[in-house]
Amino acid sequence: MQFIYLNIIRFTWFLGALFILFQDKLDFQKKINQLGNPVLDLVMRNLTYAGDGLFAVLVFIVLLFIRIKTALIALISFALTAGIVQLLKHTVFETMKRPYYFLQSDVNFRIIEDFTYHSSNSFPSGHSASIFAICTVIAYQYKSKLSIQLLLVVIAVLVALTRVYLCQHFLQDIIAGSLIGTLISYYTSLLLESRLNRFDKPLHIG
Repeated sequence: MQFIYLNIIRFTWFLGALFILFQDKLDFQKKINQLGNPVLDLVMRNLTYAGDGLFAVLVFIVLLFIRIKTALIALISFALTAGIVQLLKHTVFETMKRPYYFLQSDVNFRIIEDFTYHSSNSFPSGHSASIFAICTVIAYQYKSKLSIQLLLVVIAVLVALTRVYLCQHFLQDIIAGSLIGTLISYYTSLLLESRLNRFDKPLHIG
């Protein structure tokens, strides 16, 4: 079956690139910030944790009891993704500032309660890279399940967009992060899929 997940993600990259070309990034961030409300604040503030490394570890543990092969590919993909993203953040793009850095002095800036803002190391988005890495691995393992692929697209995109809503990343940051996470996981899956067939089983304890 065709890998629908990847085709949809490609289309979102295309739309995102078009949006970047015709929309000033700071103006867009200001609009998003002003459109927010307490309910969305709560949802986005909590949903964004799905892009944390801790969430990836929890997913890895759950996957072990579903299919060891998927868990191993997810772990390797996440480790490679995280390493590359952190290298880029702290070397090539270490001077890139986050939206909050530019907007915090704006008298109209709306602060989200109970959220810790960061100002530096904006590009690329680590949260976006992480969630796309995990979702791509799972989607690849379930290529025959369209419903699962569609659900994973929605999860990955929503988690990435929380970073824009929270003024922690510009749109180009999350697109770059999603590119890194998706491509690394896709090619890691291609490379290891057949080589790890002996682990195509769930983990049994006891």
